Amino acid sequence: MLSPAVIAPEQLHIVLDAGHGGLDNGACVGCVSEAVLNLQIVKVLEQELINHGCAVSLTRVDSESLNSPYARNKKVDDMAKRREKIRNLAPDLVISIHQNTFPSSSVSGLQCFYANETAGSQDYATAIQKQFNDSGLPFDKNAKPTDFNLVEHSPCPAVLIECGFLTNPQECKLLQTPEYQQILAYHIATAVIREHSRQNATT
Repeated sequence: MLSPAVIAPEQLHIVLDAGHGGLDNGACVGCVSEAVLNLQIVKVLEQELINHGCAVSLTRVDSESLNSPYARNKKVDDMAKRREKIRNLAPDLVISIHQNTFPSSSVSGLQCFYANETAGSQDYATAIQKQFNDSGLPFDKNAKPTDFNLVEHSPCPAVLIECGFLTNPQECKLLQTPEYQQILAYHIATAVIREHSRQNATT
């Protein structure tokens, strides 16, 4: 994980946020914890982005959340600490990794979300969603706006990616495999680099 002091000016600096952590497991289906899975995928994505020449920072690097143990509302404090860390790191892009659930076990597929208030967020979310829709994987969704706190109040373009549905047994199994996590990382990184290049070419 790089600190801002060693990031070259020409590097694309991305903050990866593994959703949940600590006492907040996020969605849990059987013995599968969203918080654990999010961090696994983030670490694979971190390496893929580094391989593409990006500088990468993480909001959390282990199973713990960022909240103070004395905070009255640990979830609110955790989100505040993540936002503060992002502001201090001053990245070019934030990607928050999550997993989805739905009452029907037949629903599946990765979906990207963005905040309307932050310029560039929709462009990155749309690029990532299109990359997956065109990948040959069984995805056909549209990027949508979200009011998720971390994304909505980001000082730079921010995207939330629901990588799949833990309530879909087949997808849940896939999401836990290193091979599929690498596929996710490859397509996310590819889309981000292409969109960054596109934006630079038009400025």
